[in-house]
Amino acid sequence: MSNYDDSNNVIENTSEEVTHRSRTKKKRGEASSSKKRTGSAKKRKKRSEETNVEVAENYSSKSKKKKKKALKIAICVILALILAVIVYVAVIIINAPDIETDNIYSLLSQSSVLYDDEGNIIDTAYGDQNRTIVEISQIPEHTQNAFIALEDKTFRTHHGFNIIRIFGAIKDAVFSGGGVSGTSTITQQLARNLYLEDKMFERSLNRKITEAYYAIILEQKLEKDEILEAYLNTINFGCGFGIQTAAQAYFSKDVEELTIAESAALAAIPQMPSEFALIQTVSANEVTEDTPNLITKNGDYAYLWNDSCKNRMATCLSLMLEQGYITEEEYEEASQVEIKDIVNPNIDALNTVSNYFADYTIQTVINDLMEENSYSYEEASELVYNGGLQIYTTMDSQAQEVIENEFDDNSNYPSITGYSKDSNGDITGPNGNKLYAYSNYINDDGKFVLTSDEYKKNDDGSMTLYAGKRLNIYDTTVQGQTDYSVEFKDMYLFEDNTLYTINGGYLNIPQNYKTKDSDGNLVISAAFFEDYPTFFEETDSGLATDQYSLNQRVIQPQSAMVIIDNATGQIKAMSGGRKTTGRMLFNRATSDRQPGSSIKPLSVYSAALQKSFELQQDGKTFDIADNGYDQQGAELWGEYITAASIVDDEPTTINGKVWPKNSYSGYSGLYTFRRALQQSVNVCAVKILSQVGVDYSANLLEKYGITSVTDDDLNLAALGLGGMASGISPLEMASAYSTFVNDGTHISPTIYTKVTNRNGDTILEASSEETQVLDEGVAWIMRDLLRTVVTEGIGYPAAISGTTVGGKTGTTDRKDNIWFCGFTPKYSAALWIGNDYNLNLSSDSYAASSMWSKIMRQVENAQGGSYSERPDNVVQVKIDTKSGLLATDASGSDVRNEYFTSGTQPTEEDNVHQTVDICADSGYLATPSCTNVTSKSGIMRPYIPSDSVRDKSSELPHYYCNLHNPDPDSYPTEPGKSVTIVETPPALPPEDENEGGDTGDNGDTGDTGNNGEDSGNTGDTGDTGGSTGDSGNTGSGETGSASGN
Repeated sequence: MSNYDDSNNVIENTSEEVTHRSRTKKKRGEASSSKKRTGSAKKRKKRSEETNVEVAENYSSKSKKKKKKALKIAICVILALILAVIVYVAVIIINAPDIETDNIYSLLSQSSVLYDDEGNIIDTAYGDQNRTIVEISQIPEHTQNAFIALEDKTFRTHHGFNIIRIFGAIKDAVFSGGGVSGTSTITQQLARNLYLEDKMFERSLNRKITEAYYAIILEQKLEKDEILEAYLNTINFGCGFGIQTAAQAYFSKDVEELTIAESAALAAIPQMPSEFALIQTVSANEVTEDTPNLITKNGDYAYLWNDSCKNRMATCLSLMLEQGYITEEEYEEASQVEIKDIVNPNIDALNTVSNYFADYTIQTVINDLMEENSYSYEEASELVYNGGLQIYTTMDSQAQEVIENEFDDNSNYPSITGYSKDSNGDITGPNGNKLYAYSNYINDDGKFVLTSDEYKKNDDGSMTLYAGKRLNIYDTTVQGQTDYSVEFKDMYLFEDNTLYTINGGYLNIPQNYKTKDSDGNLVISAAFFEDYPTFFEETDSGLATDQYSLNQRVIQPQSAMVIIDNATGQIKAMSGGRKTTGRMLFNRATSDRQPGSSIKPLSVYSAALQKSFELQQDGKTFDIADNGYDQQGAELWGEYITAASIVDDEPTTINGKVWPKNSYSGYSGLYTFRRALQQSVNVCAVKILSQVGVDYSANLLEKYGITSVTDDDLNLAALGLGGMASGISPLEMASAYSTFVNDGTHISPTIYTKVTNRNGDTILEASSEETQVLDEGVAWIMRDLLRTVVTEGIGYPAAISGTTVGGKTGTTDRKDNIWFCGFTPKYSAALWIGNDYNLNLSSDSYAASSMWSKIMRQVENAQGGSYSERPDNVVQVKIDTKSGLLATDASGSDVRNEYFTSGTQPTEEDNVHQTVDICADSGYLATPSCTNVTSKSGIMRPYIPSDSVRDKSSELPHYYCNLHNPDPDSYPTEPGKSVTIVETPPALPPEDENEGGDTGDNGDTGDTGNNGEDSGNTGDTGDTGGSTGDSGNTGSGETGSASGN
């Protein structure tokens, strides 16, 4: 009776045994008495009860053992699961990278901030993240509490993570599917931001465990305030990272100034930064002035306030009230605030449009870090973009804003002209450059279609693109491997009669599918068509694709401007283009452009005055040469080239051709140095430079800070008229012109004052180089000359009421570059207008002068101030404007008060204004044989002028009468004229010889006086004859003794 399996078997077997015994006894004898039967029954019953008890006890014991076993198993399973979890967690923790908590900000990329000259933020420089770090003491308590109330109300008491929230999130994930989310405390969010950036958007238990582990470490190592400070400096606010960046971008204020409502609005953003950003940036074309949530338009962009976060903002305020962070009164006040009422965006912080000033500043800082600290480019760039530098620029924000506003106004610009279109609609410019019609590349469906003559499908499944068609094929290198770039040519299109150009583009064919054949054609492998079967689409026109990229379309004409502080050399404003987007774009303000006549004050006029000054200081005179170009030769220049020197605007023949031409038709004749500059006379500039010398001019340009002069520019065309090999940038032109105001000293331009690191230590400080270019007196005279270019010359559109302006225009031959470079007492500025493809403009420098004035008269700091007083070495002399010598009564109206550096002024009187006797019959100078004689006053050059000059009508005759000529050798006649020899009539004797002799002796009588006047006239005529002789010598190329007259 052992080894029974269960209670049922026990009962069944026991019954069977009792029956068996009963039957056995019956077989042995049925004669027993009933008493015995009764006794036996009782015994059997007793034995049965005992057996049943034993069986029940055995059953109960076995059942308990089974339950204990099951419990043990369950416990083992749970322990195993716990152990597995522990092992799983342990493995995750063991494999988690070690973290450093000593200086967590070293893990963060921090934006560098750029400030203007008044300390206002103008821009940020950042790599992956735009962030400015602030300390917890700078963050108002109500701002801290807004984030705690909304994000983690137990922040001050928990130890890194909330286990209940984690299990709740896990339960939700198990029953609803998906990842684990919505469980992070502020500490966990900080851990994620610092150490798990690559898993930021991964919703997994693995990340949560790692995050919680890091949170525990942070809680152990850092104080709560340190954790909260770091958290507020790392979170994304849609406009950038960190609470300070958000405060500046959305409210144009520092974090210390945030209100409760503003704090709640910012606290609402991090949950969905893109959707909840308080400001949205859209294309200006998408909105009108009636758009309900429009804040402002700025160039091509518009800024709209966005209240998508208003419900979460309201929740934040409710929680702040509920948790005791604000009073009922504060809650009511903040609840009434709407997003539209508090946003005050810092456009520069939000701006994605081009910022040429900031880009140039950043590049300058990088270069200076490399030069002064021996950083590599990569090291310097990393520090600027991610190092949290404070860059204090020299920008005058008001001036910068004026430029940008005027650059955005199309009405300020001339149109494009002087081009022709071929049968395909492609534009060919004056110098042969070509722009292809956009419609010839991109069809109405926005696709580029290869025509049948541009490609060939090969038998092996590859395709050949033929070179020399619409696509350019260039060899290039990508990651050290040879590649071939398949590029579009430059295109154009017109919209609203405005020209836009596109600087090409390219087909997006991956590197490893391209080779070149022996003819320079591109072969696209068959594998490409297997891997990218939809790249090209077969059409009736050819193979079409939309897998291409085009460069930004750029409005034409373009422009650039730079404003410089005269006294310091600081760059106050800069724009290198208009209506462009992006950063680090082509900057026309720092790129060389043909300067045209705007170079003349630097390379010609100031060079001549400075050289004369130096020669005079050395006790020498200017060695004026007859270069054989013209009639003037070495005449009328004077002992020095000065503002009074006479430069004859006449045809000049250089290298076998008549050159240069003036901007106007013909030649004007005698001009003073000053007048030639006022009217920008090309002939005069070339003649002056030929006397100064191109080497001297080039050396002076270098002192002005012009760095682009090459050996190819050492000629009259380049340095005299601005037709340089490369050109000069607007930045260098503005800087050079400031020399005239700064008493002849050039100060190299700077664009920042200092740069500090995130700890406030100065790591860069701007320094300028000062170069004495001109004598102080020469600079003062040049400034006065340029002043009269505006008051009396062709620069008149640049005038500003109430401000004394000086400057010079510039226009290249085809009018594809127009300039005005000038100054006020405080600021100098250079403005260039042109286009990127050398197409003609519809206006000359008038448009540039007008726009320069329009901008500068709005620049507040360009107004007022005064120029330096006239130096002691500058003298004023009244001169004759036809001879350059001292004025006489004969000068008439041809008189001007002119300035000279002491010692270079003329000392002789005018000898060009003369009065001579003219034969009324021939119109030539009268000879003694002429009887019909009249007196005539006019000018007489010491050489025969060209018939082409306009002032020829004022020129007295240089030849004697050919009709009554006693001796052609003594009285030269005009070549080719027939001469009639007429003897000189004898002089009439006096009526009373003795009386005449007495009278002749004492010369007191009136008659004798008359005779004396006649004699004087004859003497003048003789002088005139002498001058004519000199003129003849000059005509034959001889200098003679006329030099200096």
